[in-house]
Amino acid sequence: MSTAYHRCQQFIQQCLCCDFPTMSGKIEEEQNDALNCIVCKKLLQRPKVLPCLHSLCSRCLLSVLDSNKSKDKFHCPKCEETTIIPIGGVEGFQDNVYLNGILGVHNSHNSKGKVCDICSLRKKKNTATSKCLNCGDLLCQDCSTSHSATRQTINHKVVDLESVVKGTHDKAIRQLNRIPCASHPEETLVIFCYDCNFLVCHECQLSYHFSHHTVVVDDADIDQRQEIATSLQFLDSKLKHLNDIEEGINNTEATINEKEEHILADLENATEQLITQIQTEERDVTQKVKEHMEKQRQICRDHVIQVRSRKETIQESCEFSNEVAQSGKNDEVIYLEPIILHRLRNLENLPRLRDEITCQFPEVRLRNIFGNVETIRFFDFLPGSSNSVALLPQENSDVSGAPQVSQLLMVKKVNTFTNEDETCPKISSLACTEGFFLVGDNANRKIKKFSSTGKFLETLSRSKSYSISICDDTIICSDNFSVAFFSAGYSRKIAMDGTSSTYPTCVYENKNFAVADSSAHEVYIFDKAGDVISSIQLPRASRRTRQRNLSFICCNSKGEIIASDWGTNSVFLVGKNGKTLYEYHSKSESTRDWIPGGVCVDIHDNVFIADQQKGAITILSPKFKVILKHSTKKDYLERPMNIAFDSSGQILVAGKNGIVNIYSCKYL
Repeated sequence: MSTAYHRCQQFIQQCLCCDFPTMSGKIEEEQNDALNCIVCKKLLQRPKVLPCLHSLCSRCLLSVLDSNKSKDKFHCPKCEETTIIPIGGVEGFQDNVYLNGILGVHNSHNSKGKVCDICSLRKKKNTATSKCLNCGDLLCQDCSTSHSATRQTINHKVVDLESVVKGTHDKAIRQLNRIPCASHPEETLVIFCYDCNFLVCHECQLSYHFSHHTVVVDDADIDQRQEIATSLQFLDSKLKHLNDIEEGINNTEATINEKEEHILADLENATEQLITQIQTEERDVTQKVKEHMEKQRQICRDHVIQVRSRKETIQESCEFSNEVAQSGKNDEVIYLEPIILHRLRNLENLPRLRDEITCQFPEVRLRNIFGNVETIRFFDFLPGSSNSVALLPQENSDVSGAPQVSQLLMVKKVNTFTNEDETCPKISSLACTEGFFLVGDNANRKIKKFSSTGKFLETLSRSKSYSISICDDTIICSDNFSVAFFSAGYSRKIAMDGTSSTYPTCVYENKNFAVADSSAHEVYIFDKAGDVISSIQLPRASRRTRQRNLSFICCNSKGEIIASDWGTNSVFLVGKNGKTLYEYHSKSESTRDWIPGGVCVDIHDNVFIADQQKGAITILSPKFKVILKHSTKKDYLERPMNIAFDSSGQILVAGKNGIVNIYSCKYL
């Protein structure tokens, strides 16, 4: 974390606790950059402060304005921020009284060897040996003796010049250095007028502010420090936000590098199995990957430049404001408070930078090989779709602690078409258990049994089914009118009221079955014999114009129901008490509403959704935050509709033309 950020935090705590450092001892040396002009790079002379809180010499500011094409505004030489030129030109800009005070101390360290100021008026050159802290005059031995002998200067503090050079009296010099009054140049601003909220001199107090509530500025109870601290507190969170974005960018760039390494490694492994012609093409594709990834890195660099620029702008203003508020005298704080607060509030209102970067992660894969060897091209370079990479932890991010799926790995592709089939299968339902899985094929009116490796075993039933589930040796099968239970030597068919378009089923708590009835807004819990033992009331749709139409359901480890609802175009989770705990909606790429497909959960209660419209599998955390979207199109599976999780931890996804893809899950 930056130094400016820690100093800002320290000052805010001091303001909140009203704990400010006292002015005693030697002043710590200011950073050289703070005392140097941003134009000539030399020690500041009569510094003027710009609205962006950068300072430069009066003479350098005049040179900048003279060379500026516009007479109304110019750009700060340091930060390029547009600055309006006030009436009066250079003199219209405020003096940086804080840096003037610091420069006064700095210059006092170089007083050795200089001549007496009083003798200089008499055109004499006597070496100064002391300094009056009240007048600021350098005095020789004789003038020093006589300086304390007059009525006006009898109480002035005259000190040895050697101790001044050593810095012994730095705090006293800072304390006695006052801001001159614009109306009475011979006077200094030592009075604070509460009525006008303004610094005045003695002459002003006796004239324009005679009847006002005034007090000596050193005794004034001012709240300007607290005002500055309040603004700094807002900017403190913005600085932390920018630091987090910068860290996120670095992490994103590391991800880009990691993905690049994996892609190039896969490319190299494939290339080793091919002939010399492939090696030539491999170099070409490698270059494309590197160029593409360099573009992605450049996106990060461009964004981090923008973030750092914003950070630098805020840090510089905060550092100066912090220094003034923490180390400045009351009169300096009062004098600079309007311009500082104006600057800080402008920074507070700066537009928020993007929290994410759009990156493209390419794919390199083998083409199908056809034609003459001389014309073969083995690889396609695919830039990939744009993926938004979060740079910051989201405020509503999942904190359940459940392992999250980071990747789906293709294990096997199964074609459920058999020699007995009359037409291409249309899979309406999918169920898994240990060692095998079941497929409901509505096109051929069958329930087929396959081994976990994809081998066809047998046809269990020649009937049309909408939903099937299996628990131990019992199978439940539903259609538009009934629910049937099958096991060894036992079968039972239960008629439903027929008003619901579908009756989706699932295994409930690993021992019973759940059947959803959308029209009744109920999920009935059946035992394996087909008797209703309990029910869960379904919540009504949040939109009055919509009706529940559950198409798929599943159960998590807590006995909560996850439902795919075509009526409200959502997937929602309902607790045992019938209340909706979480709900997920996805935008459709077409003009139609999004239609969610099958749902299932893994052993960690992560939710898997088949998305036929987008050709993808969406994975949600137990608290329904999206953690991964996997495209099935690149696995040559179109329109995934049914999905199931087996006991070995694999995901089965059924799509168009009776194809089932089997995936393994990689967890973080």
